Amino acid sequence: MATVSAAAMAAVLLLGERPALADPGEPAEVEARRLVHVLGYVAMDYGGCVANGAVTSVIEYDEQLALLGEAIQVATRIQPSAIESEAGDLAQGIVGVRELVEAKVAPDQVAIASRGARDRVAAAFRLAEAPLSRPDAERGAALYQENCATCHGPTGYADTRRAATLVPHPANFHDAIIAEQLAPVGIESAVRFGVSGTAMIPFTFLSARDRWDLAFHVAGLHHPQPGESPRPLDLPDYSMVELAVRSDADLRAELSARGIPAERHAALLAELRRRVAYGREAASHPLSTARAALDRGRAALREGRLADARAALRTAQLDGIDAAEASVRTVNEALANDLGDGAFALRAELSAGATTEALDAGMATLLRDATYAEVALARSGGAPGRLVAQVSSRLLLREIAAAALFLVALAAVASSRSRRVVHVASGAALLLALAAWVAAALGHMAGFWRTLTAGATIALALAALAGTAALARRREARQMRSHDPSHDGLSRGGRAAVFAAALLAGFGAGFSALDAALGVTLPVAPPAVAGVSITLALLAAGAALVSRASREAARRWGSRPAWLACLLCVPLAGRAVAAFQLCGLLPVHRLPLPRFTALGIYPAVETCLVQAALLGLALAGAARGRRAEGAC
Repeated sequence: MATVSAAAMAAVLLLGERPALADPGEPAEVEARRLVHVLGYVAMDYGGCVANGAVTSVIEYDEQLALLGEAIQVATRIQPSAIESEAGDLAQGIVGVRELVEAKVAPDQVAIASRGARDRVAAAFRLAEAPLSRPDAERGAALYQENCATCHGPTGYADTRRAATLVPHPANFHDAIIAEQLAPVGIESAVRFGVSGTAMIPFTFLSARDRWDLAFHVAGLHHPQPGESPRPLDLPDYSMVELAVRSDADLRAELSARGIPAERHAALLAELRRRVAYGREAASHPLSTARAALDRGRAALREGRLADARAALRTAQLDGIDAAEASVRTVNEALANDLGDGAFALRAELSAGATTEALDAGMATLLRDATYAEVALARSGGAPGRLVAQVSSRLLLREIAAAALFLVALAAVASSRSRRVVHVASGAALLLALAAWVAAALGHMAGFWRTLTAGATIALALAALAGTAALARRREARQMRSHDPSHDGLSRGGRAAVFAAALLAGFGAGFSALDAALGVTLPVAPPAVAGVSITLALLAAGAALVSRASREAARRWGSRPAWLACLLCVPLAGRAVAAFQLCGLLPVHRLPLPRFTALGIYPAVETCLVQAALLGLALAGAARGRRAEGAC
């Protein structure tokens, strides 16, 4: 209760009477942003007018009800724009908050409901509540002196002559109650929208970057500038976005949960607010990499540097979006799919020569979604370990499916004697893939080289399979012409080709499965270790299934199971071509078809042509085999 009361007092002092709601003529996204701001205000302010089920301030309480009534109208107005989202009825969530306020429930209940309604609005419009680039400390300090010092004081004490004339009095950012509840995201929102009925006007003339520079500066005013000493050993890793959405109270709670004594909190908070937020010490999330790359790509587009824009998009996807896929799926499956589809569509538009305006709009949408995803992850505090392991394991299944089918096809072109070679090679390849993945994680191998490694080895394996099939067919034809019944498998050279193909296919698919499931960094947390264990267990199970499925297929090259197995290599061919497209080595010409990565189906001309050619060759070979059997 003390925490809630402190939050309420901070809201009253900082925000004043009440924030202004959007005008009906504003765009839906602007109204949604202001609605998020208002719901955050309600979460903090309610505790200042209700205590122990009784109203302590009639004026404040009536304002809460009026504010929520207007918020319901705004939510109803913007609902049609959010109809395709999974956020549900936005107004209904706010109605629930109003009912709690009318019942005069405890402030913490209203705070939880208000924040839940706020999160639904943010999810419906995927609001990007984070800076696109790292804040500038000097710029933030200069903006504060220019725009805020008159009322809040040069150092944040609100002790100026101007402040003494204002009612309500401007916030003193050194007041412990206020400072504990401030988070940069809330400060940026107050600067953007202002506070109705107070001297805090909307600073519409400031750019988004200026507002964030200013917000991070204000959040750090309460803390002394740390010295030049090295980074404290017990300082947790926080990304810039995590610091943007957390208040000092949030950070203190997390430091306590990590077992850090309270006497160390002040020094660590000063380090986080005054140094880490501005420097390279902050942890870097893959989505931060994606957002920075997309920002560079938009700048390159505006300057006509298409090659640089293409390279930035490749970095955004390979080092950012793909690496973060598993974690994004733990909070929003649809968002993870849209990030992948959006990057694919942009690559196709770049190859097709779309206009700069269209490309910039596409990158802006992708940047918005990536920013929302990173904020959602930062707010969630991390998904439960069981969910992380489940999502990681589900992602690797799409890799295993292609790998298993490919190994069945390899066994199909080998004799019963050569089939063992396939399984020995594939088993060794999985161990090699694990070693290579660990080495890549420790060495922070770039996404370009990871994708190229997986795609190139699978493509080479397909070529080796084609060569092996030719060798098998020639030997079988020779045996049939000589009527020699002693044919019992491939020649030594054929078995060597099978071994090479199995090794390449197993390595490529295994490395790709581990990479897709667990990202680019070596896991140390128990959920990630569990994900690795499940990955290896499922790979082993897949190998066992391949062994059983290949027995019938391996008996004869011309058998129907053998040709069916070869047809099943078509998905793997699609994945290999897509890997080269991801690396920018092949163009992308989009087709109006759905994308099913688990089956290797990508809506692009290049992948479809390769798969159609492979399918045609397999069918032609099957027809020729049947004619040969009929002739015998």
